[in-house]
Amino acid sequence: MANRPPSVPAGSASPLPTALAGRSDRELLRLAIEAHLHQPAIALWRATEFAMLREVAFGAPVLDLGCGGGAVAGVVLHDHWPRDGLELLASEARAARDLGVYRGVIRSDATRAPLAAGAYAAVFSQSVLEHIPDDRAAVREAARALAPGGRLVFTVPSPAFAERIRRGPGGEAALQATNDRLGHFHYRSLDEWAALLDACGLGIVDTGGHLPARTQHAWQRLDALMTHRLGRRRILDIFRALHRRRLVPRRAWIAAWTAMLWRPFRRPVDDPGGYLIVAQAP
Repeated sequence: MANRPPSVPAGSASPLPTALAGRSDRELLRLAIEAHLHQPAIALWRATEFAMLREVAFGAPVLDLGCGGGAVAGVVLHDHWPRDGLELLASEARAARDLGVYRGVIRSDATRAPLAAGAYAAVFSQSVLEHIPDDRAAVREAARALAPGGRLVFTVPSPAFAERIRRGPGGEAALQATNDRLGHFHYRSLDEWAALLDACGLGIVDTGGHLPARTQHAWQRLDALMTHRLGRRRILDIFRALHRRRLVPRRAWIAAWTAMLWRPFRRPVDDPGGYLIVAQAP
């Protein structure tokens, strides 16, 4: 696959719903678990994002900024083509190429990516910008890569996510430990995002909230369980190895976790622990 996208956009810039449109809540949860088989805590969080993305539309070509191994794009961007991935970590970029869901995968830092100006009708980024220390530079690069009228669609944790951890056992130390482990650098408010996007020449056209408080608390408990060590290995690493060796019945595993996560997933969104933001170039 190509390592660099073409300089001239191809495909249709007409808004196209994500592949999540029309899916039931139970289907969204199942899809999130399928994308994160060894880590159901992440699947629970991801499912709340999927519920918001169900209502979003944007054009193609699309860049998946911070694509990881490509599993999420295989779900969300299934109907958008061409699509390219951008990923910093060599192992993840290699996995994304091997998965074959992208036209090309660019291995690069998002703050100085080799992207042609105006090459994309959309840039999509799911739970990535909070991991980039200079998120402003990453947004500027995304804005530069957008064609006129193009959209930046992204999800990020909100200040409420951090505040809930800070108010819990361990206080500020627990939040710092969470940030260190997850690699979180930012929890911006909607007003802060509006100012940052405006400085990059983008205007917000839609926002939504996800990850309600009781769902986050369920995520925290499950995440603590899955990262607990049995000897030298985390439980999630043990499950990952079992899945790779095909020693876990896939259908039964997905059905079991769908049933167990259904109630925490279905909590109403009050003070959102995360944002979905859609911003558009002029």
